[in-house]
Amino acid sequence: MPEKMPVLLVDNSNTRTKFALAAEGRLLRGGEYRVLPTRGIDVGSISRLLEGWKFDRVCISSVVPGAHAVFEAAFAGRSLCQVNAAMCGSLFEGYAGADTLGADRVVNVLAAVEHGRFPVVAVDMGTAVTFDVVGGGPRFLGGIIAPGLRMMAEALHAQTSLLPCVDAVSSPPRCIGGNTVEAVQAGVRMAFAGMLGHAMRSLASELGAAPFFIATGGDARLAAQWVPGFDLLDECLTLRGIALAAQRAW
Repeated sequence: MPEKMPVLLVDNSNTRTKFALAAEGRLLRGGEYRVLPTRGIDVGSISRLLEGWKFDRVCISSVVPGAHAVFEAAFAGRSLCQVNAAMCGSLFEGYAGADTLGADRVVNVLAAVEHGRFPVVAVDMGTAVTFDVVGGGPRFLGGIIAPGLRMMAEALHAQTSLLPCVDAVSSPPRCIGGNTVEAVQAGVRMAFAGMLGHAMRSLASELGAAPFFIATGGDARLAAQWVPGFDLLDECLTLRGIALAAQRAW
């Protein structure tokens, strides 16, 4: 029986779209992935980016409905799978909002469960910040959705007349900003770090146990520097979850 070709994984988020290859539920090529900005993604840019990669199936985790038609055109003739909670067996049973869960949250939960530490919380820090909580069983318990670092900075700019849109990542180490830009940067950093820390403490209190916290997403490295308490930094957590979903699909 001929060996199956790899599966292409697509992590389509609001800001970036990542592509990777997997086989038997595991990332290939040392976890290498390729990236496109989600805004303006099209068939041509996908084709150029993936030149040289061989695959016959595509597993897609998408939170951008407008991109679906692009993927269908780009991967015409190949078998496609869209991630959803229904493909995860009993993991999401009893959670009333399972059919409304974003695919990114579904795959983060799948990947978090693989660590076998419960309770476990996957904290994905991108455009928004999501906390997804899994208890023993394993069973998905629910989570938190909050604004991300850049969203906080953009909201301050958008909702005021004079405050500039700042680079939220390049935040001064001190809390007293020497000018307006630094003051906004310091405020956004403290709001972001404070939200993370408070959420982590509140989750531990509500669960009655210290969860295993996994940080992922574009701002995970910054968060791990600003906030103590993360047990693991895994920037490929979402892709690992898509690989596991693909294994369930085929």
